[in-house]
Amino acid sequence: MEPPAIHSVIRDEAHCVGCVACSKACPARAIRVRGDLMRIDPAMCIDCGACIRACGYGAVSARTSSPSDLKRFKYTVAVPSTTIYTQFGSEFSPAQVASALVANGFDSFYDVSWMCEMVSRAVDAYLSECGGPWPKISVTCPAIIRLILLRYPDLVPHLIPVHTPRELAAKVARRKLAASLGMPPDQIGIFYITPCSAMMQSIVAPVGLQESNFDGAFSIAELYGPMLRTLTSGGRVDDRFNPSGLAWAMVGGETAGMRNKNSLSVTGVKDVISVFDTIEAGKFQNVDFLEAYICPDGCVSGQLLVEGRYAARRTLQRIQARLKGESAVAEEKVRSMFREHFFDMEDEIKATAIRPMTETLQQAIRRRQEKHRLLDQLPKKDCAACGAPDCTTLAEDILAGQATLEDCVFVKLRTLEGGSKG
Repeated sequence: MEPPAIHSVIRDEAHCVGCVACSKACPARAIRVRGDLMRIDPAMCIDCGACIRACGYGAVSARTSSPSDLKRFKYTVAVPSTTIYTQFGSEFSPAQVASALVANGFDSFYDVSWMCEMVSRAVDAYLSECGGPWPKISVTCPAIIRLILLRYPDLVPHLIPVHTPRELAAKVARRKLAASLGMPPDQIGIFYITPCSAMMQSIVAPVGLQESNFDGAFSIAELYGPMLRTLTSGGRVDDRFNPSGLAWAMVGGETAGMRNKNSLSVTGVKDVISVFDTIEAGKFQNVDFLEAYICPDGCVSGQLLVEGRYAARRTLQRIQARLKGESAVAEEKVRSMFREHFFDMEDEIKATAIRPMTETLQQAIRRRQEKHRLLDQLPKKDCAACGAPDCTTLAEDILAGQATLEDCVFVKLRTLEGGSKG
């Protein structure tokens, strides 16, 4: 898999003040500040949106679709993340929120909550039949996948080769609508309503399939205002929505719909990296399934949302409590679909090579020694004043010929002090 040519995280130089907040926030160490402007290395960016959250000057944003993209199709469908139902308070039912979405530019919507529960059951089936390596890792969060492809290639075999609910829902929606409307599939535009930039990137550069089933994406934040003005209270709660599937909006929702409870949930960049380091070291093999999200509380804490994550969680819990009744997803039907490969990814997931540092063991040892020599000369303050997020990254940049030792202000001060004493 080649690094994607287009990224969903974009920068606006006119607003950048070179504050290095984005560089320090980036978990992939893909951002540098050079010449008082942020620079994103496209080969290392995982499109997690941490820089969007960290920037206080509006210099980083997410690339999404525009209203003109809707005009390319005769019929348009919105497939919203289940997170959207947490943004307007518990007094509004999912059906009312969906109606407001349709009233703002789409011909119809397609609910993904039922597909969420079906995928949970499909993952159960996969776990019961696969032979490891353990733990298997969820592919729900695109930023997690990209992080593994770039920094943890040994964990690629741990990724579950089961399509995400959003892609499967879009695939089914296009097929059903083409049949019912008597319309060519390519005249139907299907757009994801996303809580984060990473989901948009999964459409631009999908993993596990040749081409996404979506034609674009809009952020929940940009639709929030128009939808809020359209929303009306009252009316019955629509029981077409699956309470278990809606739980995928927050951490723990994916595992809650599974029968296999030998699982682990981890969120947030630091904790995810810590757990991945542990798995890479050969631990956690007694765990069957790992649910991982880059954002601190799962999708309800995506950077393209309006409501705070704690209020969003409370709203979701109240909506679930009103959606009573047992699941209508037949497990045997899902297992039959699993055996027929309905949930299978089309392509094998492969790690991404990032600038091979060395070709031989001797070169690797020599480079490591040189890196330690450089680190001994650096202050190890990790202040990011040089434009790199930490001293280790600066040393790597120097070795790659992309920086110099005197980019460090402390080294420069020592040099100036030494010169003045001489």
